[in-house]
Amino acid sequence: MYGGSGVDPVLRRCTGITSHAGTGCSNMYGRSGNIPGWLVNLQINFMDNSVNRGGQPMPASLSWPAHAGASAKAAATNATLASETFAQPGKAGVQQPATASTRRARGGKHWLRWWPLAAVGVGGVILYLLLSPASSRFTRPVGTAFRLSGNFGELRPQHFHMGLDVRTDGEENLPVYAVADGYVSRIIIQEYSLGKAIFVTHPNGYTTVYAHLNRFYDELQTAVEQQQLKTQQREQDISFKPFQYPVEKGGLIARSGNTGGSEAPHLHFEVRDTKTGRNLNPLLHGYAADDDTPPVLHNLYWYNRQYSTYSSGANTISITGSEGNYRAVRPVIKVRSPRISLAMRATDKDNDNRFRFGIYRVEVRLDNKLVHEAVMDDIDETDTRYINACIDYSKWIRSGSFVQHLSTLPGNHLPAWKGSGLIDLADSDVHQLNLRLYDVNNNVTEFNSTIQYSGAKELAPPIEKGARILAPGKAAVLSTPNCKVSFTARTFYDTVAFVLKEQASAARNKASALVALHQPLVPVHEAYSVSLKVMGSVPAHLRKQIVMQLNNGQQKVIDKGKWRDDWLTASFNTLGSVQLLIDTEAPTIQLSGWNEGQTFSGNTIRLPLNCRDETAGVASFKATLNGQWLLYEQKGRDFVVNIPPSCKPGNHQVTVSATDVAGNTSSRQLTFKKG
Repeated sequence: MYGGSGVDPVLRRCTGITSHAGTGCSNMYGRSGNIPGWLVNLQINFMDNSVNRGGQPMPASLSWPAHAGASAKAAATNATLASETFAQPGKAGVQQPATASTRRARGGKHWLRWWPLAAVGVGGVILYLLLSPASSRFTRPVGTAFRLSGNFGELRPQHFHMGLDVRTDGEENLPVYAVADGYVSRIIIQEYSLGKAIFVTHPNGYTTVYAHLNRFYDELQTAVEQQQLKTQQREQDISFKPFQYPVEKGGLIARSGNTGGSEAPHLHFEVRDTKTGRNLNPLLHGYAADDDTPPVLHNLYWYNRQYSTYSSGANTISITGSEGNYRAVRPVIKVRSPRISLAMRATDKDNDNRFRFGIYRVEVRLDNKLVHEAVMDDIDETDTRYINACIDYSKWIRSGSFVQHLSTLPGNHLPAWKGSGLIDLADSDVHQLNLRLYDVNNNVTEFNSTIQYSGAKELAPPIEKGARILAPGKAAVLSTPNCKVSFTARTFYDTVAFVLKEQASAARNKASALVALHQPLVPVHEAYSVSLKVMGSVPAHLRKQIVMQLNNGQQKVIDKGKWRDDWLTASFNTLGSVQLLIDTEAPTIQLSGWNEGQTFSGNTIRLPLNCRDETAGVASFKATLNGQWLLYEQKGRDFVVNIPPSCKPGNHQVTVSATDVAGNTSSRQLTFKKG
């Protein structure tokens, strides 16, 4: 793993395996339990010695730790085999070198005596690899106690959590360490999501990611800043050549922070498969926390699956229980549909008990038959948006509460969700229902009850007049006189009775009709395109300042779009109300803690700003010092311009500008003196 031999030095110290053992280390840390390639090569060496050495068995390259008392014994055996002589017949007391045939005969006996020791050694290595965590050779990425505030696969807005959130106790700039030898393969700097992140590729087939950082280690930080200055772009995505920036296990690689989509200081840590790029559950790779607490089942629901989950809605099942054992309040759960599915609200805790985590694995059984299973072993980054197919999306929109479907919706193609989860109760018999919730430490929570179709018939949910039935797996195009909408086959997770409706608008800067795209309580997977026709009263010269805005009740999303004749086309990934708006107002720039013309005596000069735009949002920001582009930090609407230490004493001028999506720009010139 860590050297030319391909063998983990920790493992080498434990087993004494020498560097001739071979390659194949990429298999060494797999979870399948297969024997790694280098160990297979070692076994072949044991078996093939007699062939490779002309029929003479040679000592295998295996030594043992001194504390076990085995190294001295092995050394003595090897010395005997190397220098042994035998008395010739008829010449008592005369020692002569053994002949080849005699050496083969005697050597074979020594081999038989030595072989059990080798077998025990090989068996011990195999047992060590099979029983130890797959990546137990990784160390901690922080120097403090390894405590978590978020786990892998946790349900988050619009995504699954793709790693671990490691607590830094509210502090920033704590040292972050490489968990194993390797090299920096990539860095990312982005406004949202990971913020500042560093990717370290390791020779064991894994890549680890460290995110929400404040800065990288000095050499790398300098290289990144040079690239930012060269491109005059804060956001970066830079890939490096292998071993261009090598790192050592336990070596300082960054400082923790609160950048990107982070809401409080912490370290976001990921383990990825280098070849496939899939995010792996770090808790299965040597990072499990102390935990003997079973998951908690808070609520249980059933859905009438004769209809779409978007129209039938959730029905509450009253439950009782604690400490890993739950049941329904009533002896038999009576449901008003012969075909149902379930959903739950559940969380997990470790022994720290302060934070609530997501569920690692859940199983649903009807009459002891598995009908659904969801396991958070790994997730591909391109699949993370399937979170919206795995939850009751409307409940999350309304209350912020995550209710996890215990079924697979028709448009849900997430590999981790297996089995339809549909429960057939049409025979009206009483059936046994069992749920099992697991964490990675195999603490189990069970729900056991009985369930029965009551025979009642629920009326089909009403369909609004003019609605168009849209099904998963089928593309669709809808239109009104002033709007056209195109959906792909992968837009919806379940059937939707879609309503497209033009509405009256009182917006003073409107440039089109206001169009309701169904309702934001229904999620979409792939982005869809929407085209709006501009009003005839809008002057042609204002078209370049028109944007399309979508309001989903939680946020306003802006797209500049593209014009074709009198239609502007944009794309969105949530539903809501859309409209064309004329934006002629530039963003506002507000100073914070900066006095015009003030004097600074030190090299650390930071200019805090707040930039906002009410209609279209700030699209770009720029700062210059005496005409030279300056680096800056961004967190939402807050910007901090850093004056470089190379700034010489004297009077200076800083110019800052902000541009919105529509292209309107505002600027401010600020002066200061460096003493």
